[in-house]
Amino acid sequence: MPDADLVIVGCGPVGAMAALRARQHGLSVIALDRESEVYPWPRAVSMDDEIQRLFATAGLLDGLRSCSSPFGGAEFLDHQGHRAIGIELPVGFVGPNGHPPVVAFDQPAVERMLREAAIGAGADLRFGADVAALDGNKLTLGDGATITGRWVLGSDGARSTVRRQLGIELENQGFDEDWVVVDATLLDPDLSLSSLVTQYCDPDRIVTYIPGHGTHRRWEFQFREGETRAEMASPERIAELLGPWGSPQQLQVDRIAVYRFHAVVAERFRVGDVFLAGDAGHQMPPFNGQGMCSGMRDVENLIWKLAAVAAGHADERLLDTYHAERHRHVAGQVEHAVDAGRLINAIAEGGADSFEAGYGGGREFPHLETGLRCGNHRLTGHPFPQPLLEDGGFDRQLGDGIALVTTASTDISADVMDRWAAIGARRVDTRADLFPNLMGDGTVVVVRPDRYIAAVTRDLVSTSAEFAELGLAVA
Repeated sequence: MPDADLVIVGCGPVGAMAALRARQHGLSVIALDRESEVYPWPRAVSMDDEIQRLFATAGLLDGLRSCSSPFGGAEFLDHQGHRAIGIELPVGFVGPNGHPPVVAFDQPAVERMLREAAIGAGADLRFGADVAALDGNKLTLGDGATITGRWVLGSDGARSTVRRQLGIELENQGFDEDWVVVDATLLDPDLSLSSLVTQYCDPDRIVTYIPGHGTHRRWEFQFREGETRAEMASPERIAELLGPWGSPQQLQVDRIAVYRFHAVVAERFRVGDVFLAGDAGHQMPPFNGQGMCSGMRDVENLIWKLAAVAAGHADERLLDTYHAERHRHVAGQVEHAVDAGRLINAIAEGGADSFEAGYGGGREFPHLETGLRCGNHRLTGHPFPQPLLEDGGFDRQLGDGIALVTTASTDISADVMDRWAAIGARRVDTRADLFPNLMGDGTVVVVRPDRYIAAVTRDLVSTSAEFAELGLAVA
């Protein structure tokens, strides 16, 4: 007998969210982390609306709001300080997921909140536990103890022990740059700093500025050719770099970290009963703020599938869709981040006229192109939109399982509905005008537990047969 349904290696924000969501889906969980305490300084600083939606689903939205604040917008400035592109967002603006498009957040506070919530939900979190070896789904710890899970999730960071033990290689997408990241506390409330995330596309020195939550401010400085890590991380150089924005009396430097920004994706996200998530499976430049967000998408994609298999609502074929979906999706996000970096360099070299060369035009944000989805509706594979209603977001009506969203006039036979209900799905009747690009007479929108649209169909019998081929027990 395994010690738990799911053993998680690495309990940063991605691993802690996995532990919480696994418990909320009824799985037993042991989560291990080599560190005893939460890292005291933020590494991730931004979170998009899809991941805020996940926090709301997990019951943590109020806690998240207490340690986050919406960004006011973003802009790219050329070497003369002129705006090449940019946008300001009105106060209170929300996107199609029902939340602000992007918020700045305090990672240590969020990470502690996730750990406390996971423990409160019944997860067994063990800190100071180092994994020495992995044999299938059996882990050997540094002290010689062994733990076995029905499944194992490696969310143990860029230098993942789990990934190395599995022998999984990283696919390099060809972007490596050295940057120094400076986190500071704003001491002078009268210091004039932008409220917008700003990319300074100056050929003399490319800089990213991020107005964090509360008094937190971040600068990221690109290395020039010939500069060394020791030189760029020295307090004297940092004071010089921050000089155009403020003095040491106005900005307290809290953390200096030199990074090589990478663009890599693991060749496989699953080997047998072992899965990768977060930085263990992919790393990307931070320009789009999608590193941690991508890891959160990983675990929300995986956990409901594990729970479905554990409950007998699906077979192992459903788990094969994890790699199929997440590898392609996150590879697209890495490409976006790389292109954003190229855009910054292009504007620095040639001004705003270089936009096309830097970014490649108006390519849409990646969506699910394969896996548990069927049909050719243009919104299939995208997150289900969440209109805000008087009693809150529409997600409250969807529940924790699969939702069949339709109108009251749509006829679903009792036999078909019984098969879907047997795997925990619910029918949700709504008004067609709430979803003008989705709903019509007789239309059923199949919404997955991770809030992605699996199908938009008028023939639920045929759609059920397609999903049965992918492992769902709805045949």
